[in-house]
Amino acid sequence: MKILAGAALAALVLVAAGCSQNAGPSSGAGGRPQPGETAPTLARVGALAPDFTVKGIDGTRINLARFRGKAVFINVFATWCPPCKEELPQIVASYPKYSDKIVFLGLDEQEEAGQVTPFVKQFHIAFQVGLDPGTFAEKYEVGSIPESVFIDKYGVVRKIWRGFLPAGVLHDGLSAIVKD
Repeated sequence: MKILAGAALAALVLVAAGCSQNAGPSSGAGGRPQPGETAPTLARVGALAPDFTVKGIDGTRINLARFRGKAVFINVFATWCPPCKEELPQIVASYPKYSDKIVFLGLDEQEEAGQVTPFVKQFHIAFQVGLDPGTFAEKYEVGSIPESVFIDKYGVVRKIWRGFLPAGVLHDGLSAIVKD
């Protein structure tokens, strides 16, 4: 009985914190990029978002540079991750409200399209989903999932949230990147 209670408590902590030891925001200051400024090698709040390219679950090529001039919300997940499954419904529900102002992009970490496609259907994900073989995770220092990145229309990283994304943080982050 004690083992069962311990397992239940561990599962609750995992869902609350995410598949992460570093749940919470990364924040910092920063303004608009200066002419000729290039993105850093690693993502930093207040700096230009590093470019990346991944393959979509439909086989198309997804490149961050393609979204220049638009705000971008990136959610990193995996099909096996309990906190990812817990936060996805609120992200999916927010998409229609912001879809004309923000590019939503889901990135699955190191799984194949055959695993991810049924998951996308199960959660009714209508926005684009890419498969990250680890290149995004490296540039954005994804140590655990879920992770969410908020990028404004100037290409500046405004917030990186590590771990489960509370509804209020999602709303505030999306609202912040559509300002200007």
